[in-house]
Amino acid sequence: MQITIRGHHLTVTPAIEENIRLKFAEMMQHLDQINSVQVKLSKDHQIDKYSKKGSDNHIAEAIIRLPGIEMFAQASADDMYSSIKKLTERIKRQLHKHRKMQLAYSPLPA
Repeated sequence: MQITIRGHHLTVTPAIEENIRLKFAEMMQHLDQINSVQVKLSKDHQIDKYSKKGSDNHIAEAIIRLPGIEMFAQASADDMYSSIKKLTERIKRQLHKHRKMQLAYSPLPA
């Protein structure tokens, strides 16, 4: 499995990259059919006029490619580590749902 991480309007630090690789590695242990994972991290520079700081401006997006299907998830939070955590939780839910559907539609052994 190949994991591609890129940043948009921010630099991806080694700590953030290691965090992403660890979270996705533990998630992907149960599914060996994943071809590739693309993670895009970005920062929106809009400032809230009341609090004078950006709210939910760290955005993490992921595209996961499986044979015959492509999954997408996006999450945002006040800091990048929280958005990565939310992203992995959303992807886990999608993969769990996909796996349940596969088991439900798999042919019974003869």
